[in-house]
Amino acid sequence: MKSLFRTLFTAIALVFFVQNASASHNAGGDLHYEYVSSTGSSHKYKIYMRLYRDNNGITLPTSATIYACSANYATVSATLTETTPSTSGSGVVAPTLFDCVSSASAGVTIHVVTYEGEITIPGNAPDWTFSFSTCCRNPAVDNIVNPSSQGFYIEAKLNNQIGQNTSPEFVSEPVRAFCTGRTFNWKQSSVEPDGDSIYYRITHVKAGASSNCTPTNINYAAGWTYDQPITTSPANSLTMNPSSGLITFKPSAVEIDVMAVTIDEYRYDSVLYVWRKIGEVNRDMQIAIASACTPNAQAGVQLDYQAPGIYQDPDNGLPTVDYNCLDSTVTLKFKVKLDCSSISPDGTDFRLTKPDGQPLAIESFTANCDNNYEATQMTIKLYKPLSKNGKYFLYSKVGNDGNTLLNKCGFPMNEFDTIQLNVTGCFNAIYEMENVTIEEDKNPVIEWSADTSSYPDYLFQEWQIFRKDPGQTQYQKVGTVFNQYKYDFKDNQIGFIKVDQDSYEYRIDMKLNDDMQGETNSIESMLLERSNGMVPIIDPDTMSVDLIWNQYNGWAVDSYTVFLQEKIGGTWMGEWIHDHVASPQNPVLAPDTTYRMFLELAPGEYRVCVRTTDPIDTQYTAYSNCLPIIINTPPYPDTVVVPNFITPNGDNVNDGFIIQNIDDYEDLSQLTIYNRWGDRVWQSEYLYDNANPWRGTNQNGTKLADGVYMYTLELVNASDDYEYSVNGTVTIMDAQ
Repeated sequence: MKSLFRTLFTAIALVFFVQNASASHNAGGDLHYEYVSSTGSSHKYKIYMRLYRDNNGITLPTSATIYACSANYATVSATLTETTPSTSGSGVVAPTLFDCVSSASAGVTIHVVTYEGEITIPGNAPDWTFSFSTCCRNPAVDNIVNPSSQGFYIEAKLNNQIGQNTSPEFVSEPVRAFCTGRTFNWKQSSVEPDGDSIYYRITHVKAGASSNCTPTNINYAAGWTYDQPITTSPANSLTMNPSSGLITFKPSAVEIDVMAVTIDEYRYDSVLYVWRKIGEVNRDMQIAIASACTPNAQAGVQLDYQAPGIYQDPDNGLPTVDYNCLDSTVTLKFKVKLDCSSISPDGTDFRLTKPDGQPLAIESFTANCDNNYEATQMTIKLYKPLSKNGKYFLYSKVGNDGNTLLNKCGFPMNEFDTIQLNVTGCFNAIYEMENVTIEEDKNPVIEWSADTSSYPDYLFQEWQIFRKDPGQTQYQKVGTVFNQYKYDFKDNQIGFIKVDQDSYEYRIDMKLNDDMQGETNSIESMLLERSNGMVPIIDPDTMSVDLIWNQYNGWAVDSYTVFLQEKIGGTWMGEWIHDHVASPQNPVLAPDTTYRMFLELAPGEYRVCVRTTDPIDTQYTAYSNCLPIIINTPPYPDTVVVPNFITPNGDNVNDGFIIQNIDDYEDLSQLTIYNRWGDRVWQSEYLYDNANPWRGTNQNGTKLADGVYMYTLELVNASDDYEYSVNGTVTIMDAQ
């Protein structure tokens, strides 16, 4: 904790040296070397040096002397020449110094002066040191003892026993001004041209004579140490990532500090199979901490609404950028540089919603981070492109890293800051329902068509099939087709019993790029029934069956065809067009949906169905369900009476299949029940017992579904020389 006296002294010193400086104030520097060539045992290196100077002092010289020292060789020296565009020695202002703090608050202005030159070392040694020293440091520095009397020393080291080497080079800006109360991420970026491994660490600031490469560590004032060179909150919480060089800290006091960072360089020795240190470079830095950052910095991460292409939406006032359909990246530009370390690596700092309000997944962020690990621009990559016309909304949120984006000054982006993406020029996918047909009297089959040229087929995901059941107002999804070139779907949820009971309405939708493109028109299946609502048993007086079905709405129907098929050997054979069976109509002209069929058929099992064909696109034919027709030969003598329906609901009325006069047949009276597919579901003992009749169950006693079933009754009475088989249908109606 600083005393009030020390704080006042620092403020007074800042003012004093702004107005009365008379000597050069070194605010930092670094140097690095580059291998050039070898001649015999001598090796030529190029030295690059940057010095950072407080402009309140005198200008730096236009040349500087550096030394190379080793315990194995005599010290050599070389002169470096200033390469800054201006040869005045003043250099250029450090470009990032006042990004967060105003020049008045920082108390200093730093110039950068660059030098370069060549030096030849006479041989290989493990301890070469390139060094430079000068006077003096800023007397307003707080964290070292007697700053005005302290010198300035920087160095780089080389071990060239296992090969010549080019050192890492610091490429991030070393001079910064910060403000109290914010967390900063300060990147010490470097370039390592040889592919060696590097390791970052905080080290002592030094002073000493460069001519013999013998620096001494400068003592830190009470309350600071070399690895905690800044007053922070909480205390001693400054950290440095050794792999990335990222320094993280939260300054808590107004002060001017110095600190040093070293990069150690390692190379693998393939002879000894060990990692050996081959080089080292260090950087000396002066840091200014002000009480407050600029208002622009305190505003946090802000989109640059003055960037080209951004305008205000006249309806909602949101900043808006126009995008084209199928764009898959979104670019954001910021007023104050972004701290790249605050970007959540999983892309969760933003959320993008589509015009319908549904989210559009973000795959990743690519920030154009500079050497300081800061960015003025970010590119958002989407998992799926923008594919719907309308307004998308991109807004900031707290990512999985626990924060929104931070600007380089540690201030966050407001959660839910929004930019609008106006998307135009998207496609209109063309597809439509074509047909709903009952396939082989078993299941509804839905057919549709699509114009694949009307949408990008690579965005296709699935067809979705929807059905509306009788008495319902909403459609329910009943199926999915993932092959975009498959245009039909069998609804196995509706089986052979249900197709005889109701009509079902269908429509489809297509999913492209996670967007539903819109439901099609609907088509209803045809339901064929007897006009009195019962199964088609032949009227014995007229030998006819009266049929009725619903108007088909798949196309403009001009006619229907009513036809019969006969079951032979368990297979439906042939097709008998209705006019072949004494019909006065040929065909049934729409919109009529009733028909009386006159029958003159031999005994057997038949079914009657209705169909209609699209008069324009004849590839589509819609079939109704089919109704069974049983033509029986009456038994001789006609003694048994068989019921045609039962109601097994437990009310003791018509619960069982009671056959009158069945007791007249003493040798065989066996009843067998079949479903409509010809599968046997129940069979009695050899002698049918009306006291224990069939009650509409299968052989295991499980109740069968309501519907029409076929039966065969085998009868034998040897005393009368009578043997006969009676066939017919029975309807189960579990009326409650």
